[in-house]
Amino acid sequence: MYSIFLVDDEEIELEMMRDIIRWEEMGIYVAGTAINGKDALEKIQTIQPDIVLTDVQMPIMNGIELAKQVTEQFDWMKIVFLTGHDEFTYVKSALNVGAVGYLLKPLDLEEIASVMTRVKEKCEEVRLKNRSIQVTKSNILKELIYEKNEDRKSNLMESFERLERRSYQADYTVVLVSIDDHVEEREMFIEDAMNQIRTFMGHYFLSCQLSWNDVSLREGEMLILMDSHPRVMQRLFWVELAQAVKQALPFMVTLAVTEQVGPLTQVHALYDQARKVLSELFYKGYGKVIFAQDMRMNMDSDQLPPFAENELLEAVQQMEEERVVWLLQEYCTRLVTLRVRKKYIHDWALDLVGRIQEQLRSNPSDTHTAETRANVYHAIYDCQTIHEIEEAVSQILRHMMESMKDRFTDKNLKLVHQVSSIIQQTYHEQITITSLSSQVYLSPNYLRSIFKEKTGVTIHDYLTRIRLEKAKQMLSDPSLKVQDIAQKVGYESTSYFISLFLKHQGVTPNEYRKNL
Repeated sequence: MYSIFLVDDEEIELEMMRDIIRWEEMGIYVAGTAINGKDALEKIQTIQPDIVLTDVQMPIMNGIELAKQVTEQFDWMKIVFLTGHDEFTYVKSALNVGAVGYLLKPLDLEEIASVMTRVKEKCEEVRLKNRSIQVTKSNILKELIYEKNEDRKSNLMESFERLERRSYQADYTVVLVSIDDHVEEREMFIEDAMNQIRTFMGHYFLSCQLSWNDVSLREGEMLILMDSHPRVMQRLFWVELAQAVKQALPFMVTLAVTEQVGPLTQVHALYDQARKVLSELFYKGYGKVIFAQDMRMNMDSDQLPPFAENELLEAVQQMEEERVVWLLQEYCTRLVTLRVRKKYIHDWALDLVGRIQEQLRSNPSDTHTAETRANVYHAIYDCQTIHEIEEAVSQILRHMMESMKDRFTDKNLKLVHQVSSIIQQTYHEQITITSLSSQVYLSPNYLRSIFKEKTGVTIHDYLTRIRLEKAKQMLSDPSLKVQDIAQKVGYESTSYFISLFLKHQGVTPNEYRKNL
């Protein structure tokens, strides 16, 4: 539809035009009204309708003067005059100031429909022209962002400024808009969402009487180039815009505001700054307005703080879901504070899940708890924020615990799990069948029987497997001697440890260490 603004100093006639004429049937809606030219000009500057229908003779500012000022400011706006039969000299003046038509009083509905048909055709021509200009400017701007050849950049800037129709060199600021939602059929969603956000922001900036250009960049990202208007440089403007988007559109967006200005020659540097600001989304989460001056750009860290992995493993084995979630939340909060780089956090999460899975595999009652590595990889590396990584790891561990719970419905299997957990926690101590059986209140022979039945291995073989796995981990530390490692994993005799290691691994501990 097209918008029309009505101006007439006769209030009764103004109300009749607004309420009786069936504008909607003509594909037009009334955007506002005024009773004189001065009042009309102020409202038109804000509303910026497609069409102005104004009386010619009015107090304070007549229709001819109104048309001149409107045409000077908005040469695309279409003016139609209302005039009486005895005012034909005014009609000539009206046509001289760019009016596209006139209507004689008293108004005839058929004549109105006929004139508006012609006016709408003119409006559509303007829309098509503006759309073509906007697309051209968008393409030029996209090239400018990436172009390195200075001669080519100079030509592109000249073309852009010519389309802007400016008599001066403007300063600009850059904002990146990122569509946050992750949904199935993402490509179709993103295309539709980009159109919605472009339309919404266009209306919003227009209502604020601000000039802007936009260009689609990566999938789900749009760059907005705006004049460095004082209002645009206020944080409140962008906060209010984000709130308006949240209320009006069915998806979230993140705004990365550079808070810097520069001429068109610096658009590449402004874009690079905006990209750095947008990277803060990883720590802050979706749906935020991120300002450049709030970022701690120099605090990025490559060092991961220590994590209570053994405590997490114990919580998983004991199926304490709340404790698992708390441990992950606490650690991720530390990672945000330290601004550990995204890559290192992704790698940490993947390795953590892998090690937990490996530990559970060493528990023979849990041989089916592990997610496939490919599923885990995608679940973690598809995450765009640290909070998503935290939730992905929590969800994977929940699946493991659920799988364990399902199998622990067998009473004997629960007992086997309890014994295997004791072995994993006390492998470095002197462990006997008698000491284990007393802790689970079973006879030694019965414990031997159900452990072999449920796991397929003897308790002695399982204990040996755990001790040797721990020994292999310790051999990566060159400061530890073989005899020290033997004692740390529960063997008093170093020679027995070496012979056992050779039997199961095919090499001695020292040979194994050399191959690491």
